[in-house]
Amino acid sequence: KSVDSMFFLQLSLSLMFIAIGIVGLTDYNSDFAQIGRSVNNLFGKSNDIVPVLFAVLQLVAGVLLLLSLFSGLPGRFLSIAMLVIFIFWAVRIAMSFFLNNLFEPDFIPWLAEVSPHLVILSALWIVTRAKN
Repeated sequence: KSVDSMFFLQLSLSLMFIAIGIVGLTDYNSDFAQIGRSVNNLFGKSNDIVPVLFAVLQLVAGVLLLLSLFSGLPGRFLSIAMLVIFIFWAVRIAMSFFLNNLFEPDFIPWLAEVSPHLVILSALWIVTRAKN
C-alpha cells in the first residue's frame, strides 16, 4: 500500500506543478506572477524575468516528477532535482507569506492560505526522502 500511496502522491504533485507552471506562463497576472514581480522590485530590478523563471522551474519540476514515475531517471539526478524543488517551494512560501504579508489580512485567513502550501512542502519532503 505504501508504494501505491507514494505513486499517487508523486503523480498528484507532478500534475499540480505542471498545471501551475503552464498557468504561470500563460497568465501573467496570476498571483504567482505578481510574487515574481515583487521579488524583482525587492532587488531593484525592473524586468519581469523572475515570474517566467519560476513558472518554467515549476513546469520542469512537474515533468521530472512525472518522468521519474514511468522511466528510469538516475537516482542521484532525481535526488538533486527533488532537493532543488523542495528548496524552491520553501523559498516561495517564505517570500509569499512570511516576508511580505505576515498575518495579513488577519491570522486565520492567512493560516488558511499558507496551510495548503505547507502541505505541498510536506509532500515534497516525503517524496524526496522516498527517492533517497
